[in-house]
Amino acid sequence: MTIILQQLVSGLSIGAVYALLAVGYALVYSIYGFTNWSFDALLVSAAFGAYYALSLFKLPLWAAVLAALALGIGLALMLELFAYRPLRRRGAPRVLMLISAMGANLALINLINLAFGGALRAFPPFLSGSWQVAGIAIGRLDALAALLALLLLAGLRWLLYHTRAGLGIRASTMDFTTASLMGVDNNALALLVFGISGVLAGVSGVVYGMKYAVYPYLGLVTLKAMIAAVIGGLGSLEGALLGSLLLGVLETFVSAFISSTYRDLFSFAALVLILLIFPNGLLGARRPPILEG
Repeated sequence: MTIILQQLVSGLSIGAVYALLAVGYALVYSIYGFTNWSFDALLVSAAFGAYYALSLFKLPLWAAVLAALALGIGLALMLELFAYRPLRRRGAPRVLMLISAMGANLALINLINLAFGGALRAFPPFLSGSWQVAGIAIGRLDALAALLALLLLAGLRWLLYHTRAGLGIRASTMDFTTASLMGVDNNALALLVFGISGVLAGVSGVVYGMKYAVYPYLGLVTLKAMIAAVIGGLGSLEGALLGSLLLGVLETFVSAFISSTYRDLFSFAALVLILLIFPNGLLGARRPPILEG
């Protein structure tokens, strides 16, 4: 029983970090109807920013995290201004925005690889070790990652339901054109949404960099976040959270009791199975749940 509880705790901590990226996917999709594949590059850029802030400039950890967030937000806003906004202004099909996102992502990742090389870089051992609670080991870094994820998601929910900007976001998910006619500034909304995405990707990059290592293809983990968002119901923030936690627990149990070799196999199999039963995802609906409440 202790082993099962141990794996459950580990899976929930992994799922909480998946949720940061999955919610970012869901937020962009709920308004603009395309998948923002540039999260990969945002995550990697933030991880490199935090690493060099610590190792090269000798900044304290909190300052390195702020630097990583600033980098993530800055790149997200640049992508909105130069990769997405020109297409939106022309009324281009959404598939072209998806292609633009993929192209920008590949360009940034390859630039990072060209500039810094593919070597693995390890963060200083912050928050190493674990706490023992009723025979269950809880890693300090895992606990911090889960706490940060929950705080950020709670903050995002507060923004959506208790601020004028959040009202504009929710209105835009219902009918983007009508919301703009009712006074929602589309350009300001886009900057806010992509800025939020930069924050979520930045925190994820720092956490994953500290947990594993920093290298140009660290952002491949965003594929798992995309799977989680689809499982939960693409366009649903609550669904993204649920799908992330389920996927994190599934992968942890498969790695512990079967083999880590088959972890990805089970993840994609779960995606296919759930979509066969729930074509819109677990919490998917014709109108995204972000509009409810």
